[in-house]
Amino acid sequence: MSNRIHITRLFEKYVSNDCTEAELNELIDIIRSGKDMALIDELITKHLGDPEHEVLPEGVSERIFTKLRLGQTPVQSPRIRRMPLLLKIAVAAAVIVTLSVAVYYIKPVSGPHFTLEEKDIPPGGNRATLVLADGRELALADLQVGEVADEDGVLIKKTADGMLEYLSGVPRGNGVNVIRTPKGGQYGVVLPDGSKVWLNAASTITYSASFGNRERTVKLSGEAYFEVLPQKHNGKSVPFFVETAGQKIEVLGTRFNVNAYDDGNGIKTTLIEGKVKVVTGEEAVILKPSQEFNLRSDGISTQQVDVDMAIDWKNGDFIFAEEDIRSVMRKVARWYDVEVVYENEAGAPRENISGQISRNRNLSEVLRMLELSGNMRFEIKNSQVHVYGNP
Repeated sequence: MSNRIHITRLFEKYVSNDCTEAELNELIDIIRSGKDMALIDELITKHLGDPEHEVLPEGVSERIFTKLRLGQTPVQSPRIRRMPLLLKIAVAAAVIVTLSVAVYYIKPVSGPHFTLEEKDIPPGGNRATLVLADGRELALADLQVGEVADEDGVLIKKTADGMLEYLSGVPRGNGVNVIRTPKGGQYGVVLPDGSKVWLNAASTITYSASFGNRERTVKLSGEAYFEVLPQKHNGKSVPFFVETAGQKIEVLGTRFNVNAYDDGNGIKTTLIEGKVKVVTGEEAVILKPSQEFNLRSDGISTQQVDVDMAIDWKNGDFIFAEEDIRSVMRKVARWYDVEVVYENEAGAPRENISGQISRNRNLSEVLRMLELSGNMRFEIKNSQVHVYGNP
């Protein structure tokens, strides 16, 4: 059997999750050797199915492959192509770094220093608290599938797929409900009008248990993804409003994401489908699909974006595109409910990170990928992540 056929079979067994431990180790050794990088590049490109000849940001693939070779003689890094629409600057991180993470747990390797406590930190999950109009608080993760509460004549139930759903009834009042997700939590809710909202970690949404016929309003802090259904009353559209600190979004039926964390870089509204109007102060901007409105302390801006980057969390991923380390670690901290400590005297390392990894992985795996993608190292101590910049 030729070496090319053998490597191809190893790679195909890996991507189909059919590798033995010995085969996985062999594939890692082949990648680290640098001798068959043209073939590895070809296999990655074929697996991702993208003919575009886009490359990783300058220096990123070099860092990744240098670290995977663990000090061996450098060879030219392969051309790393991206998947459509996603700015998949992380082909190496999504495929090859995953290989490295897998082998890391099979046998220790030299290379970037990485220390973790005996008990790893698992990813977040479906956790939230529902606050009813009478002040009762219900931990949704602890409730069984079925009826949760009767809120002023509107039945609230927990569905089999882990969402909260408001079923139409004859409302007797206008009680306000609140859903809060903790750090390490996320949750979805079907609102009284049938619209759906998914909350990211450390987020809060406030809304009426029974929307009226004139308007539908929710208040948000943190981050949420919306799928709003159009609604009419007496032939007129009933608008849907999302209020955040400093701005109001008017919707007539659409899909969009709002990032309104108070520790982030402004409030970002990203339109996936339909049309929304964002009002802030005396400014009003109508967004088109794939546009993002950003409200910052120094002004506002609207730009064309890759929408999959904005809803990576909703799709179960972290996607970083030359993102600064503080921004990256804020996302990691929220999802794994940890504190981040920067050990350098000057603060956070001056690193921009590119990569993609599933949010379903343990924290140590995510940090391992970040080590391979940037010039830094991490330690997990209790519920803290210590960040060190490499010299």
